[in-house]
Amino acid sequence: MERQLQKTITKCLKNDRQAQFDLYQLSFEHLMRTCRRYKRNREDAVYLANDGFLKVLLNLESYDNSRDFFAWASTIMVRTAIDDYRKNKTYTEETDLKDSDADLEFASLKKGHEQIIEQLTAEEIQDMIFNLPENERLVFNLYESEGYQHREIAEKLNVTERTTKRYLKAAKLKLKKMIEAHSDLKKVI
Repeated sequence: MERQLQKTITKCLKNDRQAQFDLYQLSFEHLMRTCRRYKRNREDAVYLANDGFLKVLLNLESYDNSRDFFAWASTIMVRTAIDDYRKNKTYTEETDLKDSDADLEFASLKKGHEQIIEQLTAEEIQDMIFNLPENERLVFNLYESEGYQHREIAEKLNVTERTTKRYLKAAKLKLKKMIEAHSDLKKVI
C-alpha cells in the first residue's frame, strides 16, 4: 500500500489526472474521518474533503515522503475546516456564559461518568459532539482531538484565548449534561 501510495504521489506531481483520481480514492475515507469531526452532515463533510483535497494536490510538492501522507493530509483538512469556519463565521467574540473561569473544573467529566462514557458507542459520542454549537464544536475538536493549545486556536480563529477557553468550557458542560441525560434514559429503558 505504502509503495503504491508513493508511486501515485510521484505521478500526481507530474499532473497525471488518473493518479490524482487514484490518490483521491486511496485517501477519501481517511480524509472524511477528519472532516466528519467538523461537519454535521455528510454532504458538508464531502464538500470540505473535496476542498481540502484540492489543497493537498496544490501543495503536494511540499509533502516530505519520509512523513506519513495521511497525517500530513489530515493537517491540511483541519486547516481547511478552520478556513471554512472563518469564511462562514457566525460566532460572536464573547459567549453569554456568566460562570467564572474557576468553574472550568466543573465542566470536566468526573469519575462517575467514566463508566457511562465507556458504554457509549462512537456514533453516540459523535452525535453528542455534533449537537454542540459550531463554535464550541470546532474549539472542542481542535483542543481535544487535534491537540492544539488555546493560544494556537485563538490565533487560527482570530479570537482571544479567553474566548476559546469559554467555548471549550461550554462544550464540556453541554456534553456532560448530554451524557447524564443519556445515562438517565438508559436507566429508564
